[in-house]
Amino acid sequence: MVVTQVLPTRLGPVEVAHLPGPKPPVLFFPGGHCPAAGDCGWSLYTDAGHALVAFSRPGYGRTDVGRLNAGEFVPAVGDCCDLLGVEETAAVVGVSFGGLQAIEVAVQLPQLAPRLVLHSCAPSTYSYPDTRRETLAGPVVFGPTLQGLTWRGVSRLVATEAGLRRMVGALSRRPVGEWWHTWSEDDKRRSRDLFLTMDSGSGFAHDLWQGRPDRSGHRRLLQTQVPCPTLVTASPWDGGVGFIHAQDLAATIPDATLVELGSPSHLFWVGPERTQAQAAVAGFLPSG
Repeated sequence: MVVTQVLPTRLGPVEVAHLPGPKPPVLFFPGGHCPAAGDCGWSLYTDAGHALVAFSRPGYGRTDVGRLNAGEFVPAVGDCCDLLGVEETAAVVGVSFGGLQAIEVAVQLPQLAPRLVLHSCAPSTYSYPDTRRETLAGPVVFGPTLQGLTWRGVSRLVATEAGLRRMVGALSRRPVGEWWHTWSEDDKRRSRDLFLTMDSGSGFAHDLWQGRPDRSGHRRLLQTQVPCPTLVTASPWDGGVGFIHAQDLAATIPDATLVELGSPSHLFWVGPERTQAQAAVAGFLPSG
């Protein structure tokens, strides 16, 4: 796990992971349950030589700015970039629930967002969660009161290969027996490390609030205002986020390209299909 730091902003302390690299940085917004320290796909960029500024969004990690929505959090993102001396970037990147924050930054801080990348993101114009069961259970199981107990149980579960297989399999629309054998020991380590860093704090309940149906109009308007070229990647086999969100994002963001991945699970950066995501990113970002 990487070392993070807490930066003072006008809205309160914000936790970031700042990793150096020879190429311009990406501003990275992790998905649900993921503070800045957990690799939920940012290694695609650091492995390619990009510097990284990953954020713990409101409610996650050591970020303490209150219950701000994605739009309200943008000034703190700008303050962090000023404090770190980040004046230009290669892209703003969002994963899963982090996509909404990435879109807000692209719209409000276009000088820091020459490109936007959205990996397996939701919500879109469509609300999220995708199922009634997730809508009812998510705020309870991963709410502030029970989430600590939930993640302690997950940590014990993924300590064994059978438990890890069960957890990852729940994030796929394909039977896990069809593809688990394709994962290397390093792939399993990556996914286990991710689960061990997960913590919902109060952030996941807040994410669910921002994904509700009555905010659909705001999200659609925001998507139409994205001013920069945008790469959208997603897999129809993703058991965490429906492919319909990627289709909607690509259809409503003015200059967007959708790349369909073959990843069998929500963890698009793990497994042999990682090369597909790497190729999509490499073809989209500048080579220098």
